[in-house]
Order: sequence, then C-alpha cells, then structure tokens
Amino acid sequence: MDLIPHETEAAEVAATIDDLERGLTQLPLSKAINKIDDWRRKITETGRDDLQPIAAGLGELHASLTGEGIDAAAVGTLLVRLGEQTEAAEVGPGTTGDTTDGLIAGLKRLGSLLRHAGSALGG
Repeated sequence: MDLIPHETEAAEVAATIDDLERGLTQLPLSKAINKIDDWRRKITETGRDDLQPIAAGLGELHASLTGEGIDAAAVGTLLVRLGEQTEAAEVGPGTTGDTTDGLIAGLKRLGSLLRHAGSALGG
C-alpha cells in the first residue's frame, strides 16, 4: 500500500475535507488549483516513490483545470482515481497516537469525497 508521510498534518487534511464537503461548485477554481499545487508539492518533496502516482495525478488534475476548456468527465475520472489512491494510502512511520488515528480517518474521508465528487462529474 502507499504511505502518506507522517509530516502530513491532520489539520491540512481536515481543511481540504471541509472544502470538498461544501461541494465542488462552492470551491473557487483558483483555490482548488492552489490546493492541488500545494498537495502535489508536499507529496513530491517527500521523495517517496510510492506516493509519486498521487503527485502525478494531481499534476494531471492541475493541467485539466487550467487548459483550454474543462472536460468534466476527464476531471471526474481523475478525481475517482485520486480518491482510490488516497483511500489506499497509509500514514508513514513516526506518527503515533491520536494524530495517527485522526490522519487515517481524515485520509479515508478525503478519498471518499474525491471519489464521490469524481463520480458526480461522470468519472
């Protein structure tokens, strides 16, 4: 399974969850792109090969949202894939106790929200 690094903070996951729970149409495109870029950078900086498919997917999502016209079905497919990858991820070593439990629960919720948002877009 993929591992999410322990450096990832539960608060950042929670903030992303809050944004997605409000619905994709409530999230300004510029804020979505900033979040995508932030997560991609953080994941890439870990240097971990097992997380690079998520970083690559975030790069594809960025390109889909900033290119000529937005293909909702393509974005939906990317969100579903990213959701599945996020749900399959594990917290890396070095995180313990309540932080680990909260982060694991948050990642599962985040993955579920991404999958559902992607499905709603036709992915």
